[in-house]
Amino acid sequence: MQPAQGRLARWARSSAIVLLLSTSWLATAGNVDVQSPLQIARLDGSSLGVHLQRPVTQEKVPLLIYIGGSLCIPSTEDETAQWLLHRDTTKEPYAVAIVEKPGPTVPKKNADGDIEIGPDFACSQEFKQYYTIDQRVVDHLRALQYLRAHADWWNGDLLIWGFSDGGRVGARLASYYPQTHAVALIGFGGGVPMAASMEDMVCATNADATECRTSLRQQMDEIRMQPVPGRDWMGEANTYAAWASRLDAVEANILRDLRAPLLVVHGERDGSVPVASARKLAERMRDTGVLFRYREVPGMRHSLGGGKTPTEVEALHRDVLVWLLDPKARQ
Repeated sequence: MQPAQGRLARWARSSAIVLLLSTSWLATAGNVDVQSPLQIARLDGSSLGVHLQRPVTQEKVPLLIYIGGSLCIPSTEDETAQWLLHRDTTKEPYAVAIVEKPGPTVPKKNADGDIEIGPDFACSQEFKQYYTIDQRVVDHLRALQYLRAHADWWNGDLLIWGFSDGGRVGARLASYYPQTHAVALIGFGGGVPMAASMEDMVCATNADATECRTSLRQQMDEIRMQPVPGRDWMGEANTYAAWASRLDAVEANILRDLRAPLLVVHGERDGSVPVASARKLAERMRDTGVLFRYREVPGMRHSLGGGKTPTEVEALHRDVLVWLLDPKARQ
């Protein structure tokens, strides 16, 4: 094992943030507040990076926190993160915060500027060592604690937008943070344990479904007994430690007591998180008293607008943002 001090130092260096401001609507409008890179100390003293973008205004504004999926690329490279950071102005001003993952790997891009994850792409050891759902929740709570103490421009209202693993993080964050005012969770399931979803997804086309499920359950039991970052399953970004923080979680258990309006969007053709889990969440949210809306998008895959036309992708993103910003849209 490496000395803890060396690991934390490398983690701190790899978590340094990059503020993407040059082409955002805020920068284009000439009213962006450019702050020095924001680095917040975790409990152990390591550095937590936060990408922050906000309008310059005398009025206090709400904070929209975007939480992307599990890929070990920088959090701002996510398609929705890019959309939020580079979009046109809205009627109501708001700030955007994106909490960085540990040790992200910067991916290559093609001539069109699209991310290409090739065979030479690899997640860093820092990412593997520290990435779990639990750690991401704690990191977001720490970032919010810091901002409440130091961000005099924030009116205290929190808006949460999460996708995939970020949806799982967002569900917990919204449930544990009482100042949450609206939540939108995309492509995360939430109605049944991830372990059950994995069985349904992996064994659906297997000739011997019984043996497939037995083998899969043995694999997941091994993960539960050895939730270590040094072994992975179904992709190097998915360590045993990361899987152990997902397998038995059922977000419906805590979202039923949510006091903020909740929008859940799921693709009918999602190949990473079966739509059946989202449908079960919608069923369990009935008669809870939560202002809840479930939207299942025909033909959509595992991203907001995956498999849809550019016009449809734009419309879906705008619909989610309107839900978060405009109370009238939630009536």
